[in-house]
Amino acid sequence: MESFQEAARNWPRTRALICDIDETICTQFDQPIAAAIAVLRQLHRSVEVHYVTARPEASRLHTMNFLGDHSLPGGDNLYFCPLSKSTRAHKIEVMTRLARQYAVIASIGDADEDEHASQTAGVVSVRVRDGAEAAAWAEVARLAGISLPGEEAGG
Repeated sequence: MESFQEAARNWPRTRALICDIDETICTQFDQPIAAAIAVLRQLHRSVEVHYVTARPEASRLHTMNFLGDHSLPGGDNLYFCPLSKSTRAHKIEVMTRLARQYAVIASIGDADEDEHASQTAGVVSVRVRDGAEAAAWAEVARLAGISLPGEEAGG
């Protein structure tokens, strides 16, 4: 007979995306990046989105309003950086926990600390670079197995 722990290890895990916020889904704190918005809106049916950000807890209301205003999924999955921790330590800790709990398809962010935290957690990292935001988000869509508007399925 299988133990509870063995059964839990074998239980299929929910697919998830770990997403930075600033310069990944928006610029200047609240200006949306179109490619990010398009992909995130498509994910809500198949992948649970978790936002791991350097923003402090004091920005919760503004951040939740941004997500709601743009109909983005995962508004309940916000991980703000405690003032007592470095951003790097915060992101490593949260991403590692999420990687154990979910089948994480990727982590997307714009900074070295996002990439480092992803690697530490054993998660595929997608890097958003200035001027190449659409390419990064197209890679996330590919990893999630979704087609964006204007793309042919499987293309």
